[in-house]
Amino acid sequence: MRVLFDHQIFDFVYGGAPKYFVMMISRLPQDVWRTTCLCSNNEYARAKGLLRTCGNHFRGQSVLMERLNRPYSRWMVRKGDYDVFHQTNFGTYCLEDLGRKPMVTTYHDANLSTFDPHPEIVEKQRRSIERADAVICVSENTRNDLLRLFDVDERKTHVIYHGIEMPDLQALPADRLTPLPYVLFVGRRSAYKNFSRFIDAFSLLHARHPDIMAVCTSAPFSSEERELIGKRGLQDAFLHVAADEPTMLRLYRDALCFVFPSIYEGFGMPILEAWSCRCPVVLSNASCFPEIAGDAGLFFDVNSADDMAEKMQMMVEDQQTREEYIRRGQHRVRQFSWEKCAAEHIRVYESLM
Repeated sequence: MRVLFDHQIFDFVYGGAPKYFVMMISRLPQDVWRTTCLCSNNEYARAKGLLRTCGNHFRGQSVLMERLNRPYSRWMVRKGDYDVFHQTNFGTYCLEDLGRKPMVTTYHDANLSTFDPHPEIVEKQRRSIERADAVICVSENTRNDLLRLFDVDERKTHVIYHGIEMPDLQALPADRLTPLPYVLFVGRRSAYKNFSRFIDAFSLLHARHPDIMAVCTSAPFSSEERELIGKRGLQDAFLHVAADEPTMLRLYRDALCFVFPSIYEGFGMPILEAWSCRCPVVLSNASCFPEIAGDAGLFFDVNSADDMAEKMQMMVEDQQTREEYIRRGQHRVRQFSWEKCAAEHIRVYESLM
């Protein structure tokens, strides 16, 4: 069996979707897969030595990679030297060249149909899902969204959870990135990430514990975010860190807790990342979170800053509660592995041959 993955997702530097593909593919037998990616921007692929990657990143690099890789992808798809094609993003360039070859696509979440509407991309999703012989969904919650939003035969959908690569915490530098205690907010801060309510909740926590900071990753704070933070007098309590993968591990390791207030997620990979670093998780009771976190997350009402603050306060003030959720996380995280994820993908590929 030979599976062909196209180039699309490997044009991204970071992100949950490219990380899933890199980690899953790296667990497949080497003679089973190949990609149409001549050159990649992706840092996960670079770390794994999985693909040929470019040097330092520069403005417009993703557009250049797309223009370089797409003609080769079309040629490889038309050539047909594979048994199953796995489309890594929803670009429809490949559909007319596939012929009767089996195709798999992965549906990560419904954000582009709901919280971050992009109808032009949703139309590409519709066409790809319609053509696909199998659609992999990253959670049961996401499969339910898919079935609600698209006309798709449930029999061709498959739920496969992401995995986690357990880090060697002993190999990390022992020093902290900030000497002050902090709660951690990870990733982008779009509207559905509920960041403004997190600011409100943190202000309540900070009033009781003025020494505690909020550390945030991803892009620097926008002017609107700085204004919201400043209105609450918290400008000295919020710290932005531009974090690569090793830095992220240290941030999780040293945090009082990881706070995940999102209104919606498809899977929530940072939950596993936090558990892998012995970091307790405080999260909203929305979307897929109860499914993924089970009893290993301390949940709050997604619409209540007061409840979020109360749950952060429990984790900060009660050492016994904190240790209990670290223990639960250590137990729960064992249920997720990239080896298991890859094996379940292979079963889907084989079912189409």
